[in-house]
Amino acid sequence: MDPTHRIDLYVKILTRPFIEVRDLVLAMRAVYGPHGIHVCVAGSESLSLPTLTDLDVGSCSPDDLTWEQLDLFANRNGVPQSGIAVYFVRSTNPPLNGCAAHLPEAPAAVVSHLASRWTLGHEIGHVLGLKHVHSNDRLMTGNGTFSITYPPPKLTRSEAHTIRLSPLVKPCENPASRASS
Repeated sequence: MDPTHRIDLYVKILTRPFIEVRDLVLAMRAVYGPHGIHVCVAGSESLSLPTLTDLDVGSCSPDDLTWEQLDLFANRNGVPQSGIAVYFVRSTNPPLNGCAAHLPEAPAAVVSHLASRWTLGHEIGHVLGLKHVHSNDRLMTGNGTFSITYPPPKLTRSEAHTIRLSPLVKPCENPASRASS
């Protein structure tokens, strides 16, 4: 399916993930792509923030951001307000694969070093408005992305619709409409 929508990710690396970033993005594309949603890495940067490589995420709730999360999210160099910053850290406290709690004006997610192949897509799903479900064949499983049973995991039509409605997702230009203008 040709993409109709685009998500711009801005990669911020404090610790290189065990699975290469390009492979995490390819896995995300395998899930989002069949719904016409293209995942684009719009920028990448290495950050030297040794005190934040093991990040305290508290309850991983946007209503309860820790000082460490606030310090990390201040490092949005080159990320427009409509872009999503993805911070790769060594670990989180408590231990999680990732966390999508962020400030409303600074969309972001954190992914830990040992996260699964599907964690990036899962956490970005949260940033775009998706909730956990109780099915291990779905990207948004609430049982942890290592529990996914039939890769690639699925997004439902309803979930894809929610993603496309997010103000962080941009419609792709139609090449035919450009030719006629």
